[in-house]
Amino acid sequence: MKQSAFILLVEDNEDFRLILQESLESAGFHVTSVANATRAREAMSMGKFDLSVLDVRLPDGNGIELMREFRQIDPDMGIIIMTGYAEVDTAVDAVRLGANDFLKKPFDIDEMLVRIGELMKNRQLKKDNLSLREQVRGQDSGDLIGHCECIRKLQETIKLLANSDSTVLISGESGCGKEVLAKALHKTGSRSGKPMVSINCGAIPEELLESELFGHVKGAFTGAIRARPGRFEIANGGTIFLDEIGDMSPKLQVKLLRVLQERCFEPVGSQQSIHVDVRVVAATHRDLEAEIEAGRFREDLYYRLNVIPLQIAPLRERGEDILLLADHFISRFNTEKKSNISGISDDVKRAMLAYAWPGNVRELQNLTERVTTLKREGMVELEDLPSRMLSDKDRVLQSFQMDVQSAAKIDLKATVDEFESHLILSALQRFDWNKNRAANFLAMNRTTLVEKIKKKGLQPIES
Repeated sequence: MKQSAFILLVEDNEDFRLILQESLESAGFHVTSVANATRAREAMSMGKFDLSVLDVRLPDGNGIELMREFRQIDPDMGIIIMTGYAEVDTAVDAVRLGANDFLKKPFDIDEMLVRIGELMKNRQLKKDNLSLREQVRGQDSGDLIGHCECIRKLQETIKLLANSDSTVLISGESGCGKEVLAKALHKTGSRSGKPMVSINCGAIPEELLESELFGHVKGAFTGAIRARPGRFEIANGGTIFLDEIGDMSPKLQVKLLRVLQERCFEPVGSQQSIHVDVRVVAATHRDLEAEIEAGRFREDLYYRLNVIPLQIAPLRERGEDILLLADHFISRFNTEKKSNISGISDDVKRAMLAYAWPGNVRELQNLTERVTTLKREGMVELEDLPSRMLSDKDRVLQSFQMDVQSAAKIDLKATVDEFESHLILSALQRFDWNKNRAANFLAMNRTTLVEKIKKKGLQPIES
């Protein structure tokens, strides 16, 4: 079965760690493996994981303490503790303190995979059930936030489509807000009083996706102990959002095409058709025309979906909206986390506007949640940002700020002079001591730069 979970593996024994990593990756998981608590914390600061597998004994810490830290950062992440034979009591305590499961060394790799599979399945079911309940009750609405030209055009289009039932195909990079746009379409439309039901077609294995979409009858397959309605049936009268439609298998593409044409389908294991009145909004990060050329996506389905095409721009192209969204998320997480983040410093604003945001709005949301959770109060400063977001000048300024904060007394003139020297030397090293390029980078006259180099006695590190 194809997996899509991201796992953080923390094990100091290199040979054993490599064996576990290879086994997990062979099972289809995305694995980040580290040898100690320090690297584990760094990995957690860089991204979000569905599950962490932690050894109790680490060279620079304890797996139980690490688990407690992880629980503070991400309460929903699954955690499995690995222990030695003499540490069973420790493992029991770990479960009591928040671990989902434990494995006693030595353990069978297949047993580990089964445990992980069960844990991820149960977590996904809980997540789906919660999401579905919220959607059916109409509690999960969306607002498209922004003032840039591309967002304003989308906001105007949403108003034009308020009374339309036409199928919409949303294109855009992963994490740029396609589902938010879909929710905004539903919220302002004539079906807003009915449920909006979402499903990620790329996150569910093919053998389960058909049942999720169309439901099944009792006894349709092993484990089908009762009949279950599918997402199309639950969304009847409202909207269904098919996210990552480009990842759907050819077999299901055929069945979806029939639903779009005839508005009816048969649950798995049934020969009785169910008719539905549902608006379809689909989304993809893929180039579907290229997928058609490659034979992976049906051309007739594409034209059925692409009645109203909408393109949402990546975050890096939205200018000042980055700061608007950051303020929105900080306000939201201040309430959720009972924090008191007062705002963003000018240096952080400049760094945010210069950053490329490869993870788009989702990356910005994760960053603000992490800062709000860990910092708790005050202004967001450069030191609160991950290093990947900082330019060379930001890193020098960050070092300078930390020096200022830690010093009891400071010689302002000497400190400013030292900061200027660091900045000039950093620029010179960056451009291999090409003074013209360094001067342009520093927005400084070349003659002034040469005089400062002589006055400060700056020289290449090699000499």
